[in-house]
Amino acid sequence: MVDQNGGSGNGAGELKRTMGPAFLFTLAVSTIIGPWLVMTNWWFSLTGVSISLAFVLVGLICIPIGLVYGELTAMFPQVGGSFYFIKKAFGKEASYWVSWCLILSYTAVLAFQLLAFVNIVSYLWFPSLTIQETMLISAALAFGAYFLNTRELIVSASVQFIMTITLAIIGIGYVSLFFISPQYSVENLNPMFSTGLDGFIVAMALMVTMFFGFEVIPQFAEESKYPPKKQWKLITFALVFSVSFYALICLGEGGMASLAYKINTPMLGAELALNSYGPWLQYSIAIASMAALFGCLIGFWLAGSRLMLSMGREKILPPIFAKLNKNHVPKTANLTILAIILMFIVLSGTEWIASLFTLMALGVGVAYTAVSLTFVYFRRRHPGLERAWKVPGGQFTGILAIAGGIVITYFTISYFTAEVWTLCIIYFAIGLVIRTILYFYSKSAPLEDVPPIEIEGTGEIE
Repeated sequence: MVDQNGGSGNGAGELKRTMGPAFLFTLAVSTIIGPWLVMTNWWFSLTGVSISLAFVLVGLICIPIGLVYGELTAMFPQVGGSFYFIKKAFGKEASYWVSWCLILSYTAVLAFQLLAFVNIVSYLWFPSLTIQETMLISAALAFGAYFLNTRELIVSASVQFIMTITLAIIGIGYVSLFFISPQYSVENLNPMFSTGLDGFIVAMALMVTMFFGFEVIPQFAEESKYPPKKQWKLITFALVFSVSFYALICLGEGGMASLAYKINTPMLGAELALNSYGPWLQYSIAIASMAALFGCLIGFWLAGSRLMLSMGREKILPPIFAKLNKNHVPKTANLTILAIILMFIVLSGTEWIASLFTLMALGVGVAYTAVSLTFVYFRRRHPGLERAWKVPGGQFTGILAIAGGIVITYFTISYFTAEVWTLCIIYFAIGLVIRTILYFYSKSAPLEDVPPIEIEGTGEIE
């Protein structure tokens, strides 16, 4: 049972409220901000320095979606976020399939963070690492992250807080040094749109994967000490900070060298720092990016485990997924995420891993669209439902959010290759098999459903 304040009831199985606003904010920021050090040369290859504008526009698309999440979190302050919202509006089947998409996104990005982390280690200290050694180190890091996330939430949150502060201070610091460097030239910013309008649109579509993560805040509604009606502020501020961070990095690095150099230089920021200021700044940037990677790893791992926990509570996954360990964090869910990540690490030596990461944006686009539809559904069908905070603009903002989710989903699908389509079909076929097994399991062992929504004490949503 979930109490009206978002708790899970009394006793040892209760989630503990340990997350204040600072921890929630850094949770969102560190989950959004990805491994820029290993990706900036690729970003510039897509559209030149106008990639900074692409980040701004994608961020603007995400803000209405973030506001929608804010209102729904204030309405339903329970663990589960996207999954819980969709189930309340559209039922088990819709919530299962959207969650199946999100699980893919969360676990695939976790595997990517681990591999990117090892790539930076290889760049700094061990340039001759084999793919097998990379996989072994990634697996060791995965076990370390698993152990960390089995401790009390405040432990993981504190580590993530330190990682986020580190990446913010060093990231803003090194970009400032680039802007004042004698090597910086506005001529290096040209051509701004190096691949034309088509390339710019492609870049916007692909940068979607660099923004998902703000939706993890609702996953911790039962572990938050910050009022649910105010969490829209944290979501919005996290998006604004991340947009500014990405744009400044691209403008800062963009003026430091020619386009050809930027495109053809791996670990671009660190190399530019080495050439202009020396090894001390090179290592500082690498450490900041490693902090970003580990913070992102913690954030998505925590969010994924809460998603599975909520699915276990709502009887969509077996009840074992609702179990907590002695530290009041998900038990079975954490172990399941570890198993999936280890599988993805094994796949990292194959061409399928690139296709797998392409699917990340699909899961996010589907989730954002479904949650935005949920928001409009409740606004139209149940206007009397109590809302602790209301989105400015009402249904118009909801329509903007739906449009943003559709745009993200459309552009993601439009760039699918044959390999991605094949993997997509396989993944959802596996999801269908699992859902069928769970359906017959629930028939053989029927379990009590969750309480319906009460509308200001006057009735129930059927």
